[in-house]
Amino acid sequence: MNRTVLVLGAGPRLGGAIARRFGRDGYDVALLARTAGPVEQLATALRSEGINAAWATADVADEQELGAQIARLAERGPITVAVHNVSVWRDATALAMSPADLLADVAAGAGSLLTLARAVAPAMIASGGGTILATGSAAADAPSPGAPSLGVQKAALRALVQAMARDLAPQGVHCATVTINGVLGSSEVFDPARIADVYAELVAETAGARGTWRAVVPYPA
Repeated sequence: MNRTVLVLGAGPRLGGAIARRFGRDGYDVALLARTAGPVEQLATALRSEGINAAWATADVADEQELGAQIARLAERGPITVAVHNVSVWRDATALAMSPADLLADVAAGAGSLLTLARAVAPAMIASGGGTILATGSAAADAPSPGAPSLGVQKAALRALVQAMARDLAPQGVHCATVTINGVLGSSEVFDPARIADVYAELVAETAGARGTWRAVVPYPA
């Protein structure tokens, strides 16, 4: 049976690197993003490399729309790895935001992980296991005063992953978040392809003893 990796927030940088890494390992790739142009281009590029790729679009903050698109992609084959790679950048200081602004960003940047997990975890549990991964950020620990909503999103994301990890590990689903402590592409260390290798390592970890599963993984280690 084919294995499928779903990448939510599939863009040209880290999302694309993760899709390519798993595609080269023999996974089918399902890509989800807000707008069609970039994600379609990524799918076309992956197919040119011999990777079986499909794509769809959804508003990640819309639970019904996102859930429906995940279900549609899952019809192609069971999703064994799901990657949440979503962030919302709002260029506004804390007092320049309204509570509604903040909650909208958290719904998109962290709440969408819950929508993803609710969509894929039941089938993973029924099939004996799977992996749910999320892209974290140093902003969870040191939020920028000019864009604090990102820090709130990533702190919420980390807490949610830790809760999910405790809940789902006994049912065979490994949940983890990779905290990226730097700027993508700023150096060789932060090459998206190198970071994508960490996601592959976590999936390989799922095959091991549950007591060895990590939930919060800093990068670099």
